[in-house]
Amino acid sequence: MYTDEDLKETTIKVLQKLEQKYNFSEAEVYIQSLSQMMGGLEYRTPKVFQSVNRVGCAIRYFKENQLFFACFPLNSILSELDNLESITTYPIASPKFEFPEIKLTSSSVSNIYDKRIASLNEEEIYSISYSMSEEEGKIKDIILDGSILLSLERKVIANSSQSVAFEKSTWFDIDLRALYRGFDMISSSEKHLTSRQIPSSVSSIVEDMVNETMQRSTPGEQLENLSVPAVFSPMAFSQIFSFAFIPLLNQISSERLDRTDISPDFNLIDDGTVPGLPNSTAFDDEGTAQSKTIVVRNGIFHTALNNSQNIQEKEERTGNSFRVKMFEIFPRNYQAYPEIYPSNLLIGEGIESVETLIEDVKEGVYINSSQGYMTADSYSGTFKISAIDAYKIENGFVTGTLPTFDVIGNMFDLLSEDPQFSKDRKVVRPTNTPYSILSPYVYTDNVEIFL
Repeated sequence: MYTDEDLKETTIKVLQKLEQKYNFSEAEVYIQSLSQMMGGLEYRTPKVFQSVNRVGCAIRYFKENQLFFACFPLNSILSELDNLESITTYPIASPKFEFPEIKLTSSSVSNIYDKRIASLNEEEIYSISYSMSEEEGKIKDIILDGSILLSLERKVIANSSQSVAFEKSTWFDIDLRALYRGFDMISSSEKHLTSRQIPSSVSSIVEDMVNETMQRSTPGEQLENLSVPAVFSPMAFSQIFSFAFIPLLNQISSERLDRTDISPDFNLIDDGTVPGLPNSTAFDDEGTAQSKTIVVRNGIFHTALNNSQNIQEKEERTGNSFRVKMFEIFPRNYQAYPEIYPSNLLIGEGIESVETLIEDVKEGVYINSSQGYMTADSYSGTFKISAIDAYKIENGFVTGTLPTFDVIGNMFDLLSEDPQFSKDRKVVRPTNTPYSILSPYVYTDNVEIFL
């Protein structure tokens, strides 16, 4: 097990050896140590069932107008450096390159993280697991199941600016499932939470999930009119938004947004500095301090996200370079090449509550979750989803559950043609994405429904 000081010292040694042996014009050393502890509730028994450790080193260097990348296990990095140029690396097109100067104060780290999480001890996992058991005992006909993941990440970055950045941070992920028997039906519901901070209990999460599960067990009447408005929950909207819009936010693809009409009610900010949000960190994976970036203001595209490899001359760095392996529980990985990703996307809130948005709907649908959103096309904005968790709205109230149906729409049309955003917002991290979204409920009559 490497200590914090071991990681820092190894990073400096690797950088020094790179400079002495190869004399690269630009070089960067990135070391990541990841410890994970998994637990949860299985067959009504709290348990800790797995512990994982991963540590490694990634190197980028600039030579003869080409940028190269390689990664190694940490325990062999110093010896493998002797054969660096013969070990498989790949060049990345980069006519000009300059690593950012790392600037970081210790106070900026302490302002973001709750340091008590970093202990990563089994007692806290057991405590949350038992709180799940206690909630289950309060509600008749409910069976709870779930998994808990605590991750302690330490990363060190050193580059040719002769600076070193170190950060210790934690992730907390919980997946809860509820099975309910009632109204002559068996129904289920799921909740996922990602945070930097460990909750003292899961009572509020379980309460919301159980209410949804019980509501789902009441079948609603079939839709007769398919040309009805839809209200998307924060999760459902974020799922579509992640694949139909977010890929355009980087410096490479953002030209599409310059020629897109968007409602003046739509505002979007990327902010990696908000304490407690899942992707708040002191600096990104190149050592650039994270910041608050106004992406869309009053419907007008304002600033693209960038990193040191994709940035316009004289443009300010936004701190959005992350090493991400998609479709993993913990998204950061030293083996991945740093690319542009959001951190925490904050969608602007509206004026009215979600209840007020719904109370004016005579007939409509409320979509809580979907499948198929990963097939959305970000360039055209088109999407087709299956609403797997949806309810009928009648005379201003959400009533019984609806069978799965398809929804077809276009994200650009949805955002341009008078959408309504609720005052209520929730933080979600859609499955298969490395970022979080603070999203409102969204009302639109600009989608098509197919049964």
